[in-house]
Amino acid sequence: MRKFMDNMSKIVPMSLWAYRLIGLFCVLCLVIFTAPAQGRGVGTSGSTALKIGIGARATAMGEASVAVVDDVSSIYWNPAGLFQIRDSQISAMHMEWLDDIRYEWLGYAQPLASWATIAADVSYVSMGSIARTVESVTEGYEQDGTFAVSDLAGRVAVAGEVYKGIIAGASFQVLKSRVDFEDVTKEAIEDKTAQSTAINLGFLYNTPVPDLKVGCSFQNIGGQTVAFVKEKEPLPFGFRLGVGYEAEVTGRKPESAEGEEAEAAEPEAEKAIGILIAAMDLALYADSSSGLRMGLEYQFSNGISARGGYRTGTGLGFPSGLCGGAGYKTGTYQFDYAFVPYGDVGNTHRISFTIRF
Repeated sequence: MRKFMDNMSKIVPMSLWAYRLIGLFCVLCLVIFTAPAQGRGVGTSGSTALKIGIGARATAMGEASVAVVDDVSSIYWNPAGLFQIRDSQISAMHMEWLDDIRYEWLGYAQPLASWATIAADVSYVSMGSIARTVESVTEGYEQDGTFAVSDLAGRVAVAGEVYKGIIAGASFQVLKSRVDFEDVTKEAIEDKTAQSTAINLGFLYNTPVPDLKVGCSFQNIGGQTVAFVKEKEPLPFGFRLGVGYEAEVTGRKPESAEGEEAEAAEPEAEKAIGILIAAMDLALYADSSSGLRMGLEYQFSNGISARGGYRTGTGLGFPSGLCGGAGYKTGTYQFDYAFVPYGDVGNTHRISFTIRF
């Protein structure tokens, strides 16, 4: 906190800049209370693959990621974050979601010199086999076969610096949804498919305050091009605005000495012993509850990270808003885990792995 205040005091025109930033946040905080009334309502859009967050790190931090995400998962949270990648990356994630739902994701990012970064990813959601219930003349209802639902989505993205300290990114995505029927005997029914196209936009700003960033993203701007039957479903549009701050944690370590010199040695100057990252997002959705996303991450000097976060607006009580996880990072690879509870509905687990080369 002391370092943050020192950095703030170094900015000459800070007062006007700060008032504008605070004013913007106040307006958006007021919007959050009226957005649900203007939205379509919870569960009014399909496209499950577009609603599930990518990457165990961002999820463990309460999904507060717009201003701090800096890996391949940026292609989902904020495409502008891709520009912060310095090496080629391949990342994959497996998620055990509610019931029998499985989510698989694979992404790749490639920096192009120092002026842009390109990326691509593919994700697949499988919801298992579900009993198909129909009306029965004798028993009221009965099962007639089963159906399986799956989503397959792919994106391509690019990000670059458009002005001093301002980064912009965009991605184009195609989603194909499918419903497969099996063992249906009472009627002739064919498998159903739907397709959607959309774009995601993101911006990232390195503020005059060192290590303080502001970001925003627009998710799923577009619509369904091919409907399951006749009526086209809307996509789960979302808007996020967030801030992130990274602080170097320092400590004192005694100098290495022997014998009497060790006893008389004075403490060495402060050294970096870790990095603390704090983030907060304001998330507004057209078809689900809006709210705040808050997260913390502490990176130890040995490569281990501990994370925690909280999400408001879950509708499942205070404990269900909590989430957490851990990770381990080297110069070549990174392993992350996230645990996210949903109250009586169940718990979810995410595991992601990233390779840098």
